[in-house]
Amino acid sequence: MTLLEGAIALVILGLSALGFLDVFRSGASTAARARDVGAVVAVAESAMEAASLGDAVIAQEALDAPDTLVARRVEARPWGDLPGVTELVVVVTPRDGAPFELRRLVRAPGPLGPRP
Repeated sequence: MTLLEGAIALVILGLSALGFLDVFRSGASTAARARDVGAVVAVAESAMEAASLGDAVIAQEALDAPDTLVARRVEARPWGDLPGVTELVVVVTPRDGAPFELRRLVRAPGPLGPRP
């Protein structure tokens, strides 16, 4: 094998190694994104469950949990002309700015608290 053949073999080996390194990099970034989405969904579901049970204090505590999220809010609004039906909306916006919105229809709480 000549010196030129050895150099060409090293270039080909280096280019194939770069391809593998790019696969590892994209896999790591996908795993980090999945972790962030999981955190967003967990915060939104926790706030939704607390809000649907009628406990605004617990819902707000779920939204104030320390994490890397930047914007969170819970809204309750009447659903159309149906009496006693409320739409709960929880919006959690992560670092990248793509908001996650969770909606649920619940019965409005009565004088003794939420109804089953």
